[in-house]
Formats: sequence, structure tokens, C-alpha cells
Amino acid sequence: MGFALVIAHKKMSMEVSRVSEIEAVANLVGGFIRQDRRLLDCKDEEEVSSRLSELIAILNDDYISNSGFAGTEVSTITGSPLIEDDEIFTISFKLADNLARREEAYHVVVSIR
Repeated sequence: MGFALVIAHKKMSMEVSRVSEIEAVANLVGGFIRQDRRLLDCKDEEEVSSRLSELIAILNDDYISNSGFAGTEVSTITGSPLIEDDEIFTISFKLADNLARREEAYHVVVSIR
């Protein structure tokens, strides 16, 4: 009985630390997107889409892994203007946790120009 409790505790501990790591990656990626100068200098929706395609490669190939987070990557990243103002975009991205085999969606609001 005690052995089963130890295993359950270890599993719960690993799950909690994995969730914390995913949230840390989400904050890291969100901050990167908010501060990307080339994205903020885009003039229209087409330029934003083009830059987001570049960002997914930059984030997955270098930034996330060099930051010390293995097993997590950006699976999709999209941007859409808010209805009221075409200079404010909602950037949505999904983080894929390859270790836990799940995805989480996140959103960042940026102002271009």
C-alpha cells in the first residue's frame, strides 16, 4: 500500500512540475512575441502573417531549446486584427508538450506600426 502511494505522489509531482514548465515557456514565448521588433514594425495583416511564419521557426529551432526547455515547441501561431482597430492584433499560439502529449493555447495582444 505504501509503495502505491509513493508512486502516485511521484507521478503527481512530475505532472505539477511539467505544468509549471509549460507556463514558463508560455511566458517566455509571449514575451518574445511582444518584443519582436520586426513584428511590431509590420504594416498590414499580410506582413504579420509572414513574420509569424518566421517566428515559429525561430522559436522552435533556437529560442525555446536554448532557454533550457526540452520537449516543448510551438505547434501553431496565428494572428488576427481586432475588429475595432486594425493596428492591434491578437496573436494566438499553441504549445505542444511532447512529454505529456498535450497542447495548450495562449494569446498575446500586440500593437503594430
